[in-house]
Amino acid sequence: MGIGRTAQKPVSPIADWSFTAETTSGQMTVRPLTLARFADMEEVFGEKGVARQCFCMHWRRPDGGYAERRDNRDRFHDLIDDSRPPGLLGYLGDRPVGWVQVGPRSDFPTLGRSKILKAVDDADPWSINCFVVRVGYRKKGIGSGLLAAAVGYAKHNGARIVEGYPVDGVRTTAVDYFTGTMRMFAAEGFEEVLRRNETRPIVRLPVVPN
Repeated sequence: MGIGRTAQKPVSPIADWSFTAETTSGQMTVRPLTLARFADMEEVFGEKGVARQCFCMHWRRPDGGYAERRDNRDRFHDLIDDSRPPGLLGYLGDRPVGWVQVGPRSDFPTLGRSKILKAVDDADPWSINCFVVRVGYRKKGIGSGLLAAAVGYAKHNGARIVEGYPVDGVRTTAVDYFTGTMRMFAAEGFEEVLRRNETRPIVRLPVVPN
């Protein structure tokens, strides 16, 4: 299962759910993104770069694209709902160090339009599709801890299948740097179910809701 971690007993409301993961930088606490924590997400993404420009809206882009010209940061801020947060933030102490986007696959229409990542079947699994680790904290087990937390969060929300889209080979696009690696997902127990090109498998993990 990779780096050791333990799930903490969730409490209500969902915004108070948490997960603890051991990383090589110390114990990381993972919590749902809420409006009150939005500034922490901005801190993880930084002031420039691909993550800041996209702001995790790539997979959420509707058919036909966006009708209005707005900053993706503002679009993402508008969709935050504390009753069902759209992802999780990892903290080392009080410092936000990572982000993972997780939710029902149906929340991410770009997946359905993709020739490579279109649906495997009629199931609506929970999708883990974006990781951002803060500069200075990479290659320290942050991504693995966020993945484990995302699986736990999906289970807490009733998921029965969790799906991911890791890179298995050479990265060729900007998106490839944010979806995780095959090694990371395999260590968490995910298994490949379909591969439509050489480097981008679809992997799944059956889970029991808690």
